[in-house]
Amino acid sequence: MISTRYIFPLLLAFPCLSCNDAHPPRVEPTAACPAPKKIIVYKENVYDLNGYADEGNGDPFRLFDENGLVDPGAGSTTAYQPHTNPQPTEHAAIYFPADKGNRIVVDLRTNYRLSAAYLYDRSNSRDSVWIYTGDMLHWKQKAAFTSIDLLESGHWRKFPLEDTSRYLMIRFGSPKTVITEMVLYGCTDSVPPPPLARSSSDPPFSQKTIKEFLGVNDFSGIIDPKWLKPFYYSRLYSFAVDFDRDTVHSGPDVRYNMMHFGFWNSGIHNYYYWPEDNVKQNHHQVWYTMQGLPLWMAKDEKDKKGRPVTQWGMEPEDAMSYARHAGMMWHLAAWFGYQKQDTSLLSLDHSPKQAGRGTMRLYENGNEEDATWAGERYCNPMAYFAQSNADYDGAEGALGKRCGIVNADSGSALITSGMIELDTNRVKVYRFLCSTLRKDGAFIWKGGIQYHHYCTNYKHGITPEEDSLRWRLARVKAFTERVAPGVPCILGENGYDKSQQTRQSTPLLPGFSKEESQAVFLLRSMNATAFSGFDSYILYWLRDGKPADDPGLYLTSGVVREMPDGSIRPYPSWFYISAFESRLADYRPDRIISEKGSVWIYKYRNALVPDSVAYFIYSPTHNGSREAAFSLAPGNVASDAAEIGFTADSPGGVLTQRKVMNGAVILSVEEKPKLVFVKELTQH
Repeated sequence: MISTRYIFPLLLAFPCLSCNDAHPPRVEPTAACPAPKKIIVYKENVYDLNGYADEGNGDPFRLFDENGLVDPGAGSTTAYQPHTNPQPTEHAAIYFPADKGNRIVVDLRTNYRLSAAYLYDRSNSRDSVWIYTGDMLHWKQKAAFTSIDLLESGHWRKFPLEDTSRYLMIRFGSPKTVITEMVLYGCTDSVPPPPLARSSSDPPFSQKTIKEFLGVNDFSGIIDPKWLKPFYYSRLYSFAVDFDRDTVHSGPDVRYNMMHFGFWNSGIHNYYYWPEDNVKQNHHQVWYTMQGLPLWMAKDEKDKKGRPVTQWGMEPEDAMSYARHAGMMWHLAAWFGYQKQDTSLLSLDHSPKQAGRGTMRLYENGNEEDATWAGERYCNPMAYFAQSNADYDGAEGALGKRCGIVNADSGSALITSGMIELDTNRVKVYRFLCSTLRKDGAFIWKGGIQYHHYCTNYKHGITPEEDSLRWRLARVKAFTERVAPGVPCILGENGYDKSQQTRQSTPLLPGFSKEESQAVFLLRSMNATAFSGFDSYILYWLRDGKPADDPGLYLTSGVVREMPDGSIRPYPSWFYISAFESRLADYRPDRIISEKGSVWIYKYRNALVPDSVAYFIYSPTHNGSREAAFSLAPGNVASDAAEIGFTADSPGGVLTQRKVMNGAVILSVEEKPKLVFVKELTQH
């Protein structure tokens, strides 16, 4: 038995029937499987444990995508030679961790009495390949072989399996192996469940109102909560080195530090945390993105993996390796959560001890762990699941009662580390790992699945419409709802640099400054996200420390400027967003009226007063287009319309009354959006 949590064995020789035959032998009947048949494999049931399918320019399903064109088990082959390669081709080295290789797991959806596997080998150099049956905790090696080299021509290779299993894993030693198809044969007495149904329609809109939809990224020091008022969520960049500073103690004696972002205030005889001002004054939520290594590891890093394991050399794909990190997360939830704890259970390097401050329920245990540019620090889904399994509930209690956020506060929730892109493949693997490696099968990131995405062509920023932002996000939301129903979808980073010298520079509107152009495209991005079905939009970024023309990437994405003297100067984008949020606070997406032609229209409805609606209306271009006298038809309304224009200096926008004549409002439509409010006579 072999567990994926530990190091795999060296290559062992297993028989390969017909390794050099142009026509492999027929799959033979056995007592266990008297009539072997080709097993249908669906894309949604193929998982790459190393997480390369979206960012590594590879697809594990390419191992099975040509099954319908071939039938090597019939004893003869057609002239067709499978050619699609499942291996990653970009930054491939990061997807082949030492002694593990690239692992693809197939869920056959029911137990099969397996007969044989046929593989089409088109490799150019010899490399190691393994095949296993069993499950995610107990793999049995059924075959091990070397791929062909350049001097041989591609051909089918047959390997007997002769085992009963629902799951099968194939493992490649390196990117050199080119196995372009795998065909499985076997028997089953049960009927496999049908594949998950896919809907062709867009997912339903989130039921969140705008006042609970917007958020912002930040990590700097104290700021007046008034600048955070438009943002329900504050996502604060945080680092384990500030919370686990103990370089002396180990094991359960580690002493954590909860003082980052705060200090002991002797005047009020209590701790003061500036993020809590926003929570208390604006009734908002804050969460920390707990990244990186504790101080003892950061001071003397002995490897480049970047995994916060309890001791050097521990297996990063084993939840039991993360007791110390899970202890830190327990302390965070005990300290900031809503559930009272016995303070004698806290192990801290400061006093007095407190618990249950009631200011945080959401926790993120990393940031962009899937970064392809991180080299050896790239974290595959297996390792991130192991850490999260510990951080959530101490690996279902296996690490003890003082590990994991829900063991400190049962109402707390884990959010996935923000992914560098709209990586639905990684989420699919997370769901699979939860269902196969946890006894309760629970999806552990109940606080939300967080995606990052910027509208760019990698030379400069593009508009959300050019990027098809709403459609992209709608597809992601629909996929996420299939694999993790009810779990919120969060767009955790999105924004534009004001500077025109970066690949994320805001597009410029004729007659508008770069600062106000940024404001326009942020509003259009927020609206697109709201109508995609996503549950939250977290803006990147709150405050700049550099001037608006600084050439540094993401250094001018802020909506306010923190000046050298510490004062705050708002940009037009802060006023636009403030007006958008305050005017639509109790509204939520209702209907897409039009996404064609020169005028796009979206309808919001008040959740508390359903006959009150608002239209978000604009031209989707950035070339100066304008409709001077557009007729908006809200239908039967009980009053005239109120038009809200966004300006660079008004936190509530500018109100203009518009007459409703014959069921229509005449107004100009520009690339800068505007809101039009009416009260309906009958609800549509």
